Amino acid sequence: MENNPSRNKENSLSHSEEKQEHENDHPYADEEWDFESEEEDDDGGSSANRRKWIRNTVIFLLVAGLVGNILAFWPQIYNMKTLPLLFGSRELSSQAEIQSYKEAVVTVSTDNGKGTGFHINGGYIVTNYHVIEDNRYIIVKFPGQSQSYKAELSGSDPDLDIAILKADIGDQRLPFIEVERDNKQWEPDEQIYVIGNPLHLTQIAIKGAIIGLVPIQGRQTPVMALDAPVYNGNSGSPVINKRGKAIAVVFATAGVEHQDQMIEAGLAVPIADMETLLRTSLPPVE
Repeated sequence: MENNPSRNKENSLSHSEEKQEHENDHPYADEEWDFESEEEDDDGGSSANRRKWIRNTVIFLLVAGLVGNILAFWPQIYNMKTLPLLFGSRELSSQAEIQSYKEAVVTVSTDNGKGTGFHINGGYIVTNYHVIEDNRYIIVKFPGQSQSYKAELSGSDPDLDIAILKADIGDQRLPFIEVERDNKQWEPDEQIYVIGNPLHLTQIAIKGAIIGLVPIQGRQTPVMALDAPVYNGNSGSPVINKRGKAIAVVFATAGVEHQDQMIEAGLAVPIADMETLLRTSLPPVE
């Protein structure tokens, strides 16, 4: 048989092109792919994203809860009753003598709530009996101090709604308000100050005037009526005269006729009615 170089050459080229076409069909046939590694990278990224989503969700829920609580409590702090008290107290507190009175007005806390009291020296605190009645513990806190003091009942008169506490202050000399024990303690229309913890607020100073003595059903003696903004939480607040002495203790409010109209007046127990209780509850004067 005759050997045809041209045909052999064509066959050779044809096989070469066919081989090249097969190679082009699988351009990455010789490369090895690490599918397991890529899957691991994908899992790692997904886990990181999940953790980030969970963290952001938790932060959002915490912030939303905090904002919700603030918005719920805000109207109790700032409203048509409290705003005038805050502004008025701020103005009064710029006076040095008012600031000194405030330092002696304490918060009396129990397992059932809180009220106001004032320090009359030696750790003795005057407050209302209903503030501490039937409570398992009594805690007294002075303004501006981180420390609180355990207190015990030294004496009380439930009919007057007055209690004298003894706070365990040791040998400390803490700010106090002197009580006015002279017979002639006050006059009608006399200007007074009341300092207390009304309406979820603390250390609020207000000013007002004495209306006079008014009879109250269920009490043997009349009480002092005040033309002053007194609210819940003022129980146990001192009524302070222009000489800086406590002349009465706030215990309630009631509608009282004053200047031909009915007003919501503060009611207070005059210090003169507490004289016997003070003598028996306080140590003798040396």
